[in-house]
Amino acid sequence: MSQKQIFDGTFVLLGFGSIGNAGLDIIFEHIDLDAKKFFVVSDGFDRAAMHQDHGVSFVENRITEQNLDEVLDGFFKEGPGILVNASVNICSKALIEYCQRRSILYVDTSFEIWADQVGTDGMINNAGRFRDIQLAKKRFAGGPTAITCHGANPGIVSHFAKRLVSMLAQDELGAAFTPPRSRSDWAKLAQQLGITSLIITEMDSQRALSPPCEKMALNTWSIYGLLEEASEKICVPFGTHETVRESISPFVFEAEGVRYLEVGTRSAHYHSLGYSPTFGVFSGMIIPHVEAFTIANYFSLHDGGKRIYQPTSYFCYQPCPAALDTIINASRNDWHPDGPVRVMLEEIDQGIDSLGVMAFRSTTREVVWYGSEVSAEIASAYKTTNATSLQVIAGLISSILYVMAYPQEGLLEPEDLDTDFILRIAEPYLGHVHTHTVADPFADGKSLFDRHPLSSGQEVQADPRKIGMPWRQPAN
Repeated sequence: MSQKQIFDGTFVLLGFGSIGNAGLDIIFEHIDLDAKKFFVVSDGFDRAAMHQDHGVSFVENRITEQNLDEVLDGFFKEGPGILVNASVNICSKALIEYCQRRSILYVDTSFEIWADQVGTDGMINNAGRFRDIQLAKKRFAGGPTAITCHGANPGIVSHFAKRLVSMLAQDELGAAFTPPRSRSDWAKLAQQLGITSLIITEMDSQRALSPPCEKMALNTWSIYGLLEEASEKICVPFGTHETVRESISPFVFEAEGVRYLEVGTRSAHYHSLGYSPTFGVFSGMIIPHVEAFTIANYFSLHDGGKRIYQPTSYFCYQPCPAALDTIINASRNDWHPDGPVRVMLEEIDQGIDSLGVMAFRSTTREVVWYGSEVSAEIASAYKTTNATSLQVIAGLISSILYVMAYPQEGLLEPEDLDTDFILRIAEPYLGHVHTHTVADPFADGKSLFDRHPLSSGQEVQADPRKIGMPWRQPAN
């Protein structure tokens, strides 16, 4: 490992779920910190006893909209530092604004909203979150560096997308290939390569041979984060190659220049075919994730306000078997866990988390996948972690080191960062990182509408080559 980064400011880690547990040891592997200035803030500390050797302070508290300034001021009273948000339902927008006012560096793994907004009619969707990020980037340009949405996905997958486009260009253009230097260069390159879609896929097969009790809600990361996403309405950036038929045109909208399709169906009830080198073709939920918007935006081109190129992007996800059971049970209980909750970490003893990006091109039926496959065996080298959280920590630790190296760049999204810098730090935690090319795995003859364990009369299975084809607005 390279020499540790020295950091003498206050370090505050919000949240101590799967990411806080997995991340604490890895943070100390990379950063020389004063433990007396390191505070972990959470409303619960499951497994904290396993991390006492670091000498950090575990502070039991829950940050709310009303007490945010007061609580955080108590930690940063000696001056600026860094705030790492690994929590669920502590509003990222509010935290970023606080850090900008106090000249504090900031990192999070997803753009969170307050808990009381989740599941309400006024709940902001991913288009709204993307819009908030774009407006905040303009507002805080040149301020203290803040990186939002930099875990595994969102986060590392954006670098997978850039690396994949670059590799395709090198293969096709050979000596004529010039590495992109700007966002417009990346977009022009994707257009030149005929890329129609950049689809994020994740297949998680992790399980424990001796799982907890039958009625427990389980997942390999946040239970509440999983159920929030599974119950959200679908919101997907809709590429320029897609046909906007009359039947779907009322559901096509714009967010800061990105065209997207919003479907009044919960993501748990709408599935696409995904692909993994290890698992082959699988059926996954189309989960609303903000990286679909940031990737589509980064690779889009406009001329005089007119959109001339944009790829389709969305996230196709099959959670681990225990999490699928959790979703099924919660869907019958108004999307709340129907029993005690537990994130499975050190008890997982088998399985793989396969996470990557698929590129579809208008010039070929081949699909190229680039990503990370982490096994339970690899993850077991770290205490209180699993394959999923290890991939998230790869994104988190690389972004923490980025803000320390570049402290005055304002608010940044994953695509804004130097991919070589990020992956150089992240790859040791990403298991088998590789590319895989396959003749069209979704070839004619495969059923795109197979029934799924979560299926109901309103569900439909989507062909990722042309997401607009089977979409429909469900009956009321």
